[in-house]
Amino acid sequence: MTAPSLTLHFAHANGFPAGSYRQLFQQLPQHWKILAKPMFGHEPELPVGDNWQNQVQELIYYVEQHRTGEKIYAVGHSFGAIISFMAACKRPDLFAGLVAIDPPLVLGAGSFLLRTAKQTAYIDKITPARLAEYRNRQWARDTDLVTYFQTKSLFKNMQPACIADYVESATQVSGEHRNLAFEPKVEAEIFRNVPHNLDSFKGQLQCPGLLITGAQSDVCKAKHWRRFVNTNAMDHKELPGGHMLPLEHPKAVAGELVHTLSKWAAASL
Repeated sequence: MTAPSLTLHFAHANGFPAGSYRQLFQQLPQHWKILAKPMFGHEPELPVGDNWQNQVQELIYYVEQHRTGEKIYAVGHSFGAIISFMAACKRPDLFAGLVAIDPPLVLGAGSFLLRTAKQTAYIDKITPARLAEYRNRQWARDTDLVTYFQTKSLFKNMQPACIADYVESATQVSGEHRNLAFEPKVEAEIFRNVPHNLDSFKGQLQCPGLLITGAQSDVCKAKHWRRFVNTNAMDHKELPGGHMLPLEHPKAVAGELVHTLSKWAAASL
């Protein structure tokens, strides 16, 4: 059975431009239209701010500019999952469904602790913000960056082709060097402003929703995702992999996207 035609927007994880997900995109039906803002957080007029509200607005603007009249499906990973959820709640006229992949959810009592931490330097201890801000951002032009990143814990389970796509999209050559294109200060500010207000969106999601979590993820905690799916009437699916599962198991994630979005699209006909 051919998957129904549809349009989706994919919102990337913090620090991982949309091009990093090329292996995932290639597993989706060729007749699907895939929108993906290349990098969030780099618009001078929409700097990273508290609870990522400017980045939610970035997503909404991008969808408004690139869709052709139809409602689209919001799909996002980690940071991208959260801003996709908030955008779908704020603008139900734009979105037909939501798939959130391993978002960094903080709900209930934890949200009060997070809000307090964000007002102090403690936020750099409970998020990777400081590591992101002071990470290596320049290498010799001929450095084998795929091998370099494979030694890092975040990348160790990713497919080499996905790491290669990350290198291509997240870095750029300048003279004798290769530099990070995703600004480390932006990446750090995104970590420092992780939303503490998700409970305020309770009951606002009007489209079908699916939360996908990684079986080995240490980011999307069960106590939070259970509350999230219950309060937002979403379904839940666990897939193999850790927090970076779209880059560890792109085929499995793509398969779930095809199954779910095709089902929703068929039901809307």
